[in-house]
Amino acid sequence: MPPLAPRRDFLKTIIAGGLALPLGGFSAAVIGRWDQKRRNELDHLLPDFDRLTVEEKIRHIERVTHAARLHPSGIMVCMPYVADEGLRVVRSADLEGMDQFSSNFGHKFKAITDFFTNENSITTSGSHLAAQSIRYQTTGEPSAIAAARVAYRSLRIVYGFGVEAGNAGFMGKPFHFEYSVHTTGDQYLHTMWGLWTFYPIASADEQAEIRAMFITMADYQIRVDYTIFNRSGGSWNNRLDGSDYNAIMAALVAVAYKFSGDTKYRDAYAFVVRSGNWQTHRRLDYIVEQFQKGTYKAKKWDQIAGARVADGEFAHWEQIQHCQFTAISAAIIHECVPELFTQNDLRRVLTLWWADHSMGFDTQRWNYLYWFLVSTKDRSWRPVEMTPRLLREEWMGGHPMLSFASKWVYGDCLARFQWTAMVVARHCPEKREEAATFAATTLKKLSPRHLLWISDPDGRQVPPAVNYFTRFLSSEVPENMIASYWEGRRLKLWA
Repeated sequence: MPPLAPRRDFLKTIIAGGLALPLGGFSAAVIGRWDQKRRNELDHLLPDFDRLTVEEKIRHIERVTHAARLHPSGIMVCMPYVADEGLRVVRSADLEGMDQFSSNFGHKFKAITDFFTNENSITTSGSHLAAQSIRYQTTGEPSAIAAARVAYRSLRIVYGFGVEAGNAGFMGKPFHFEYSVHTTGDQYLHTMWGLWTFYPIASADEQAEIRAMFITMADYQIRVDYTIFNRSGGSWNNRLDGSDYNAIMAALVAVAYKFSGDTKYRDAYAFVVRSGNWQTHRRLDYIVEQFQKGTYKAKKWDQIAGARVADGEFAHWEQIQHCQFTAISAAIIHECVPELFTQNDLRRVLTLWWADHSMGFDTQRWNYLYWFLVSTKDRSWRPVEMTPRLLREEWMGGHPMLSFASKWVYGDCLARFQWTAMVVARHCPEKREEAATFAATTLKKLSPRHLLWISDPDGRQVPPAVNYFTRFLSSEVPENMIASYWEGRRLKLWA
């Protein structure tokens, strides 16, 4: 592998102060007309968005998003702040007087801004790389591959942090734009999605780097038995987490086998999938089975949302949006080891995970609710009316947005089902029309508020003390919309 560029001492004043990134082409007068009553939406920064064609929307999002992700460090910003002057890196002053947190599930930050700026820098880099690679494969536009290489460089810098720390192959969340020991399995998922999609259009040198990165990441995970170190420093074995995280690790070693031809990685794949149930179980399936067996124990999120556990009801908490993790992993696995995971296997798995796409979905606003309650009797669901906020010491994971439940919207879930729809449309003929209709409708209905990480659908779902959370661009929505539009063009799902 060509040597990595030495780590630079980035300008902390720039990092701490933030870099304003104006929305190109908008005058100061337009940006200045900011309705304080609607500060949780991007409407005033994206005027006349609803009058654009779908392709015009996507190209506008491409320009805005790419500019907003850039940072002098070379590492992409995951959640730019929606400020009066445009999208920029969040500053501590932006959060003054609000309910804040200094740690997240035990992980302490150097600065509160690190969560919003770097929590998902790897995710953003990988999905940005995938989106722009798909755009280039569809259009051949030089600006697309140039944008892809910006995202590729971001991943390379984060990968280099692990090399420098003596943990080659470890992809730690780059809080404060530096190495950290905190990560999650989905960071590997988005790294893999980006690199795998970029590989066919990369230069020979870049392809060599990518092959080496995959092999090194696989070697690292094999060495630690697929253990992810995160949060307070504890361990989380993703091989034994039999759902989508098992699929991610299986895909990682499958790619290493594809690129190296070394049968130890093929054996590693067989070893990992023996512990996985993602081919037959979604995350909700495990919960329903526990109720049927009488072994389910009420969780903290059940308490927060007021679930009637005794009546067979539980609170959904980040279960359905894992569909994308499985869809991407399964498609890659099939390409790498088709004799072990056939086309029929892929179709079956995708159909299973796609079935959750109606759960928690508000068809009127075309959004997914973060909180909702699920009945184990018939898998019907209902929204959660706002619950009283817990005392600070009772916040789940120390997170302000997990101190209550209501009908607030989680943008990333729509992003993940949008891309899952594309994978389903490509590989599942019997579900192609349904998935394509969902994706096309999403693009048609796409509005500025959909691009937010969190949004308040009626202005009454997020208390004032935490409504700053509704002022961040999602780390995933823009890239998934870009990727899905150009993928749909490749699949001839729309003109």
